[in-house]
Amino acid sequence: MAGSDLRRKAVLRHLDLVGQSSPEEEEKDALGELPSLGNHELKIHHRPVNDGYDNENEAVLGWNDFFDHQERIRVEERNFEFNTYYSLPKSLEEPSVPVFVFHHGAGSSGLTFANLSKKMEEKTDGRCAVFAFDARGHGQTRPIDSEKDVSYALSEFVKDFVTLLDRFFNSHLSGLAATRLSIILVGHSLGASICTFSHSELTTETKKRLVGICMLDIVEEAAIKALEKVHTFLLSTPNVFANYEEAIDWHVSHGLSRCRESAQVAIPALFTGTKSGKIMRITNLKDFQPYWDTWFKGLSQRFVSSPTAKLLLLAGNENLDKELIIGQMQGMYQLVVSQDSGHFIQEDEPIKTAITLIDFWKRNDSRSTVIKSNWGKRN
Repeated sequence: MAGSDLRRKAVLRHLDLVGQSSPEEEEKDALGELPSLGNHELKIHHRPVNDGYDNENEAVLGWNDFFDHQERIRVEERNFEFNTYYSLPKSLEEPSVPVFVFHHGAGSSGLTFANLSKKMEEKTDGRCAVFAFDARGHGQTRPIDSEKDVSYALSEFVKDFVTLLDRFFNSHLSGLAATRLSIILVGHSLGASICTFSHSELTTETKKRLVGICMLDIVEEAAIKALEKVHTFLLSTPNVFANYEEAIDWHVSHGLSRCRESAQVAIPALFTGTKSGKIMRITNLKDFQPYWDTWFKGLSQRFVSSPTAKLLLLAGNENLDKELIIGQMQGMYQLVVSQDSGHFIQEDEPIKTAITLIDFWKRNDSRSTVIKSNWGKRN
């Protein structure tokens, strides 16, 4: 993936901002009126937390096919009960245990990392930990008090992320030997911005264990330009489907999901049932519009200057922006380009992404590397 041409090339084929809305008549046919994110219960039947969507439907895979645990974390000070998924290491025999903490992009959910997490556990023989969750306004995460106003500014996502990472560490990782933990933050699209801007807000204990930050398929300049055309994308794909299988088939046939195994778990997580028996997309990105200008501004400079190891994994071969070009020329971060995936790299190429992330951890975590020497003892 080296070469001067690739140093100036990167990608943002599509933001997560596609496929989140349908024409007005289709929404009203299924729901009457599409509820806002501030009123989740209006005319919506939410799936029970642990039902696996539809265990009788072979087209749908449940979270427990990929993660060991699902847990709801109630955070009063953030006014949200967050839905989380995680797996802990099966072995502590290695000198360092990698902990991969994932943050999804806008309109997605924690299960976008399901297949990737499974592949990472396989590639490390169960020696890694993985943690993913549904951000506010997404998936099965819900406000505690739905009457309170909800902000989707970048700063609020960052505070949520830091709080959950701290809770996860204290609840599930603190019992492991402290010197054995190596944390890697992995964010896709908007999630990459959240991970990057979270660095300065992390607790001292977390920073001690942080190995690096990985951004999946995001370039600040391209992302901001894409937001200018988001209304076209919002009308380009259906918001309502007859059932989960139809939703999966549509996303696969239209190239939005290129790996069916990933789609079978990631796509159902984006929808919820309605009284009509159809399914409707949970997240309405129109509600996010007042906050779009907070999401990516200054991202490239912050990423390049972050005092930790950095990886930018991109799909395709588009232009990097100025800050990223300069940073790459100066060797400030590692750049890997995947030519065979769409925007959702973690779903389309889970094995390649897993190998890349594991290699990033090994290369930057000195505790996982044993350097042997044949130097003899001096007389």
